[in-house]
Amino acid sequence: MCSEDRIADLIDDLSDIEDDVRDAAKAELADIGEPAIPQLIEALAENLWDIPDQAADILAEIGEPAVPALMEQLETVGRHHALCISTALARIGKTAIPALTAALTDIDEEVREYVVRAFSSMGHAALGALPALIQALSDPGEEVRTYTAYALANIGEDAAEAVPALITALEDDSERVQQHVAFALDKIGTPEAQAALRALL
Repeated sequence: MCSEDRIADLIDDLSDIEDDVRDAAKAELADIGEPAIPQLIEALAENLWDIPDQAADILAEIGEPAVPALMEQLETVGRHHALCISTALARIGKTAIPALTAALTDIDEEVREYVVRAFSSMGHAALGALPALIQALSDPGEEVRTYTAYALANIGEDAAEAVPALITALEDDSERVQQHVAFALDKIGTPEAQAALRALL
C-alpha cells in the first residue's frame, strides 16, 4: 500500500508548474485509488491554484469507491469545501446518484442544496434522479428549489415528466425560483411547457 507521505507528495505535485509533473501525479493518484481518497478530499478545500479541480478529476476517475467518503464529508465540512465535494460527486456522475438521492431527505437544508447543485452540474447524467428532483421542487429551502429547477433545465427535453410540477412551481413565492422554473420549462420545451410559458406573457 502506498504511504500517506507519498500521497501527500503527489498532491503537492498537483501545483507544480510543469504539466508533465502534474499529469504524472494525477495518474499515480488515480492508480493508488481508495487509499488516496481521504487526502484527496482534504485537497478539495485547498485555495492553491487549481488543486481542488484536479483532486475532483482524480476522485471522479476513482469513481464509486469515493462516493461514501465524499457523502460523509459533505455533512460535516464548511461551505467552500462542501461545494467542492459537490463538484467531485457531479463528476463521478451516475454511480453517485443513489447516495445523492438519499441525501435529499437530510434534515440539513445546506446538505440538500449541495446535493441538487451536484445534480445541476451533472447535466443529462442526472436523469436517473428525475423522480427525486421532481419532489425537490417543493423543498422548503429556496436554494434547493432554485438549483433543482436548474438541474431539470440541464437534463433538458428528457425531463418532460417534470413539466406538471414545474408549471405548479411557476407560482413559487420566490421570484428567483420562478425564473429558474421558467428557464427549465423553456429548455424542456414540450408543447405543455411552451403553453405554460406563453400564458405568462
